[in-house]
Amino acid sequence: MSKGKILVAMSGGVDSSVAAHLLKKEGFDCIGVTMKLFCYAGTEASQRSCCSLEAINDARAVCKKLSIPHYVIDFEKEFEREVIKDFVSEYEKGRTPNPCIRCNQLIKFDYLLKKAEELGCDYLATGHYAQINQATNNNQQITFKLLKGVDRVKDQTYFLYRLNQKQLSKLKFPLGGLTKKEVRRIAGEAGLKTAEKAESQEICFIDTNVSEFLSGKIKIEKGDILDTSGKKVGEHEGIPFYTIGQRKGLGGGFAHPVYAVGIDVEKNQVIVGEDIDLYKKEVVFDKTSWIAGQVPASKDLSAVIRYNMAGKGVAELQRIKGLYKAIFKERVRAVTPGQSIVFYSGDECLGGGVITK
Repeated sequence: MSKGKILVAMSGGVDSSVAAHLLKKEGFDCIGVTMKLFCYAGTEASQRSCCSLEAINDARAVCKKLSIPHYVIDFEKEFEREVIKDFVSEYEKGRTPNPCIRCNQLIKFDYLLKKAEELGCDYLATGHYAQINQATNNNQQITFKLLKGVDRVKDQTYFLYRLNQKQLSKLKFPLGGLTKKEVRRIAGEAGLKTAEKAESQEICFIDTNVSEFLSGKIKIEKGDILDTSGKKVGEHEGIPFYTIGQRKGLGGGFAHPVYAVGIDVEKNQVIVGEDIDLYKKEVVFDKTSWIAGQVPASKDLSAVIRYNMAGKGVAELQRIKGLYKAIFKERVRAVTPGQSIVFYSGDECLGGGVITK
């Protein structure tokens, strides 16, 4: 007897392939789907594992092996509007965005989840390394928690912190209790084509590098590089080419290593300083999303300000005039506007927001 109909997001990589394999083995009626995004809309040049025509063919081959249907859904316009335009706009503002978080929030778990419902599916599944826990609260209501994946190196809850209760009730993450090594072993034993396929680490819609990509989309103006005292020490190539903590492109002649420690978009200036200038105890953020639907209590919180960073203890969480402020117990390095701050209580991901300063 089927455990339900489930739409499986198939990127053409080993993770989503094993997710589909495990769900079918568990008794779900699986449908494989690959999203057609900007990255392979007009060119076959890119061979990135998640964003090429080769990826579509690999996903199709896996679905054939598993004897499940495979479809391609065109989200090119949505991806351009929601992810790429936002990416460019954020760099124009001197911020460093994380397009993967926005893609998960709006493309996978909004547009694709709605498509799953249109197709009569009970669930949507992906190959993310994260876990969902279902519990009953004091009012006998079913609640869902987002927990870190067993594989701490691959844990992807940072990218999923904008999920809400309704979405979590419709999602399955079959790889949450597995390590990457185990996933590859399962893929090999199942004879899946993607078992040894390399992972893609780059931004999927950029074939060159961020600077070259932005050069064709943003008006670039050179400006002054200042030290922390306000003294001009060089000239930068354009605000969008710099991010907090950066060392390259700052010129030479310094007696010690210098880093970008601030960006002033209005004055078109990059401020440089020493490593010690990168450490802060307070992070201001907005655009919040809380998985339980409410702001968590400050007690026993930890937070990360970038992916794969070790969590740092939070002493206090404040709300001030529509913004939030996290005060850390110890200083954190290279707080970067545009990136996300994500909060945890032990292994539970509570939500977070986008760093403003």
